Amino acid sequence: MQFIWPLETHTISRNFYYLSSIYIGGQHGAIDIPANIGTPIKVVAAGRVTKASHNDISGYYVEVAHADGWVTNYRHLVEQAPVSVGAGVSQGQIIGKVGSTGWSTGPHLHFDLWNSIKQSPEAMYKGNIFAHDPELYLGEEYEMTEDEIRAITRDEMFKVVFEARSTDGVPTSGKRSLKVWANTAEQARKAIEAHEAKHDGGGGLKRGDTVILS
Repeated sequence: MQFIWPLETHTISRNFYYLSSIYIGGQHGAIDIPANIGTPIKVVAAGRVTKASHNDISGYYVEVAHADGWVTNYRHLVEQAPVSVGAGVSQGQIIGKVGSTGWSTGPHLHFDLWNSIKQSPEAMYKGNIFAHDPELYLGEEYEMTEDEIRAITRDEMFKVVFEARSTDGVPTSGKRSLKVWANTAEQARKAIEAHEAKHDGGGGLKRGDTVILS
């Protein structure tokens, strides 16, 4: 699964490995990303909101469940998140704003990345689930190549059904997909080339020959 950064800035003030007795297990197990109050927070991957609430430690926070067992948490939001529990969210969607609510010494996003299965060696067991270092998984939005865009466009166009009509609107053929029409046009082109080759003195069609388009 590919995750994007939740903020435009990638500066980290406290990393995954920071040690302190204030954390469960003595290790931070998340990353803190400092930013101005009100900075938009993006969900790192498509998923579904499982929590959107407030407590004394996290302040306002949001939890999102993703594919492959991944769960992300966004803590210390400035206010109640604009998303509801059960709502689907898309990658890059704004799910809150940076704040300093809860147990916080300044405006920042406390970001957690969890999975019930240990996905990499650095993961630590914390509260019946494995915390993973977000820095190892966060990347950039995936951008499709021109070839991929053309391939998808071509595939979708080939699904469209057309029928030929005369100038007065009367159907002159059955409904066929664009792919069938393209094949028919290609066969017609080859037949014309063969006909022209015949007239140029080579092989090909002669008057009276039958051309079958499959």
